[in-house]
Formats: sequence, structure tokens, C-alpha cells
Amino acid sequence: MKSIRTAVLAASLLLAGTSAHAAGAFGIELGEHIRTYAPEAEAVFIRHELQMYELMPPQADARFDTYAVDTHNGRIIRIMASSADDRTPVAEASLAVLDSLQQELIARYGTPSLSMGEIADAGDELLAHLVDEGGLEVLEWDFLEKKEDGLGAVYVFLAGTEDEEGRQASYCTLYLESPDYAELSEAARLHESEQEEGTAAPASASQQ
Repeated sequence: MKSIRTAVLAASLLLAGTSAHAAGAFGIELGEHIRTYAPEAEAVFIRHELQMYELMPPQADARFDTYAVDTHNGRIIRIMASSADDRTPVAEASLAVLDSLQQELIARYGTPSLSMGEIADAGDELLAHLVDEGGLEVLEWDFLEKKEDGLGAVYVFLAGTEDEEGRQASYCTLYLESPDYAELSEAARLHESEQEEGTAAPASASQQ
């Protein structure tokens, strides 16, 4: 399954009206309230104070067939958009999406801090590598100062998936994060760790 289609992302795609000013560069605007796009949405995954939703915005980017967002207090702080599954052995369609994103993002944000331009040279081995390794980060922008469009970081991944019948596919995923996403995500991780330690402690004590 795709990285933004985890086991908990089983909810149906949600369609909702939105105003043009809230469309964002790729169909969704960081900082907008989730109700702007999906008034009846229910979170499909919760991590402490973060809630994840799956949706399809009315003004979706044609390069993507799956969207998910992380929110904090209802405000969208992370956008994940993924292209359709590509079953060609050389990941032709996925690489085409990557190429178009790379050109657009470089024109908008300049030279990335991470760029793996040689990925297209992997040839026939690319799809197998993506499936075996789960994914590969190929582009990154980590802004020291908040951008005018509210961005703190941008990442682009190539990834692979395999269905129950063993059929392999690749896809390209774009991540757009607000400046406070990393801190909020780390707080959620620490909270989860503390809960796990708290539930493990009584069991350990009873064994003594």
C-alpha cells in the first residue's frame, strides 16, 4: 500500500466544496481548516494531538490520485499527495510525475537541499528497488525561514508497493509541511513513547 494509504486509511474519498483562494498550489492550502475541504470528514488516524484525514479536493492536481492531510486543532499542517500506481518496470509514469514536480518546485523554491538526479538511470532495477526498500527520497527543500505560502519544508519521494497477488507498482509522493509540523510530530512521537513505557512498566513489576 502507498505510504499515505496505511492500513488505517480505509475511509472513502471525501468530496467537498471549497473557495478558489483555498485551492493551494497543488489543490489544498496549508493552514486552512479541514472543514474547508471536507465538512463531514472523520479522522482516519490520530497521533496525540494530530489527526489525519483522506480526501480529494475539488481542484485536485491531475498528477495525483490520492490526498491525505495531517491537522492540528483542525488546521492543515501537512499535505501528502500521491500519483497513481505505475506498473511499468522502469517506473515511466512515476518518473514523469517526478520530473514535472522537480521543474515546478525548482522554479518556485530554487535549488533543493537534496536532489538525486541519477534516479532515472536505475533502469529495469528501479521498480524492484522501490518495492524492496519501501521508498526513496529524491528531492528536499527545508526552509530556514517560513515561505510566503506557509511552507516549512517540501519533500518528494519515489516509492513502491506490491499487492496481494504480488503485482508491483511505483508511485511519486509530494509532502508539503508547515514550519511547526516537525515539532508537533515529534511531540506526538514522544507522547506515544511515554504511553508505551507506562503500559510496559506494570507488567515488568508483576514479573519481579
